[in-house]
Amino acid sequence: MKTPSLSQGNDRDLLLISVFTFFTVTLWVFFEVLKTVKTTTVAPQTTQSIVPLSPKLDSRVIQIIETKKQY
Repeated sequence: MKTPSLSQGNDRDLLLISVFTFFTVTLWVFFEVLKTVKTTTVAPQTTQSIVPLSPKLDSRVIQIIETKKQY
């Protein structure tokens, strides 16, 4: 009967530790992102500050600006 060599046992242990570590970190990142998405909100002041701009241009104001003299 062959007994597993010491390096095979170490390789297997290293593989298991790597797989569990990867799995743990992946779950950790996933749940942190999930928590952030659920708890992040926009402040009321920011909501009030962000209003859509009107695409209309007042041609009268543009004419006044054009008639001003620049020095």
